[in-house]
Amino acid sequence: MKVSLKGYRGKVKKNATVISNDPQTPRLTLALQGTVKTLIDIRPNDNISFRGMSDQISESTIDIASDVQPFHILKTESNLEEQIGYKLETVEDGKHYQLKVSNKLKEGSYSGYIKCSTDLEQKPDFLIRVSGYIEGEIAVKPKTVLVGNLAAQQPTRMGKIIVMSNSNKPFKISKLTYDQRMIEVTQQPIDKQNGFILEINPKMENVPSGSQQRTSLSVETDAAPGDAQEVQIHLINAAQTPPAEGNASGSSQPANPDDPGRVLK
Repeated sequence: MKVSLKGYRGKVKKNATVISNDPQTPRLTLALQGTVKTLIDIRPNDNISFRGMSDQISESTIDIASDVQPFHILKTESNLEEQIGYKLETVEDGKHYQLKVSNKLKEGSYSGYIKCSTDLEQKPDFLIRVSGYIEGEIAVKPKTVLVGNLAAQQPTRMGKIIVMSNSNKPFKISKLTYDQRMIEVTQQPIDKQNGFILEINPKMENVPSGSQQRTSLSVETDAAPGDAQEVQIHLINAAQTPPAEGNASGSSQPANPDDPGRVLK
């Protein structure tokens, strides 16, 4: 029996069932177990993930060691030089190293690697995977909304967007920019929380039957002036359907001309 141990480390146990024509022992179970030692041991694992606000994300440390044979890390390089910082420290020369990785991005997401080159012929290099989803002061979710008449004999689907403070601090929505021909946006505060709900009401009279349209909503707050977050809005009018209650054409509330948050594109 041959067993592939690629990707395994530590204690491993494999079982195999053998079926034969032996009437006394028609079924036999074979067991193979042992401890797999990797040439280079990466602890806790070879993946780093940063999540949250940038000022709340701590540095991650990867231990790189070998009990099999001495080795040296000759070079480190990454395709995330703008997003992360990293440095290699020697704990015990030829045996144990530490790779310390920190996030540099203020807001946004990324995925990449740190490549470590060694002097081992059997393992000339290895990768540490690094990903990050860094949130700013204000979170706007979801980033994509589907609204409209999705199927016949169904009411018009509305959309809902949550705008929240990641640090749980009070804030105000200073500006909403959207195409008033396509959608109407109203906002309501979330009870006992520092956040708002934005309700998206599609104007189906401006979306031809059987078509799809796409527009966007830009959200700005006083917590992050000038840092607008954009939401993609997809409008679908699959067929002529009865309008949603309270949203018949001509019954929606007109835009308030004194509201500075409504900007007609």
